[in-house]
Amino acid sequence: MPCFIKKGQKQHTTEEANSSRLITKVRWVVESANGRIKQWRFLDKVVSNHFVPYIGDFVRIVSAFINCFRAPLINDFCNEELGQTMLDRAQLGNQVQKYVEDNNLIRKKAIYSEVNGTENVLDFPKLTLQQIRDITMGVYQLKQAPRYTESHLSDDNYMLQTCRDRPNLLRVKLTSRHLSSRVYSLWIEFSGDEVTGWYCTCKVGARVVGCCAHIASTMWYLGYSRWELETPSTCKYADSILNAKDVPLETDSDSDSDGFIEE
Repeated sequence: MPCFIKKGQKQHTTEEANSSRLITKVRWVVESANGRIKQWRFLDKVVSNHFVPYIGDFVRIVSAFINCFRAPLINDFCNEELGQTMLDRAQLGNQVQKYVEDNNLIRKKAIYSEVNGTENVLDFPKLTLQQIRDITMGVYQLKQAPRYTESHLSDDNYMLQTCRDRPNLLRVKLTSRHLSSRVYSLWIEFSGDEVTGWYCTCKVGARVVGCCAHIASTMWYLGYSRWELETPSTCKYADSILNAKDVPLETDSDSDSDGFIEE
């Protein structure tokens, strides 16, 4: 089982966060398989007691359909290199966290200088998606990155801070996805054309076996998205809302046409 935060503890230690990541990496396959089975309406709710003697047969039938007609969850069963890398990293400490805490960089404000991430002022390495995947060691955080970045862009500016005593150490503050009043600080260390370390104050931000979604979104934006021709724009939901009085009435021919999609 993954580790739980103890009473009075705000963040997992690096060892606990690394251990939990190894467990979730293994459990993902099982949970994904269960999720496919629960997509069948009969099995996604509580089953009546009188079906209990037959539930095993139902699951085997559904599983046979899934195995026959659905693509496999995993195509690469021989990725030993990734597994070994995760095991090796699990034995390491978080050097960026140690530096931040030893120098009290969480509370000190005068030692930071602001830079504009949308301009090429920041000498952050240009990354490929594969390089970011190698850091996240999974796709979940990478999938969250575009929307997470989009919600934190304002007037095409992505303000960052660099440490004056350590120019290759970035700091950025991001709001929690779940609680708007909660703000996390994160640090990313880079050298040349690679990211060398990271730390975030969120619950799992100390791990080095992969990284949290806050760090992944920052690396995705600075190292990949800002170099692309199309960059994320801020969410403007008002542009997607139509006034009912401006929408023409639907005729029978419209609703019966091939292009009509019923929601």
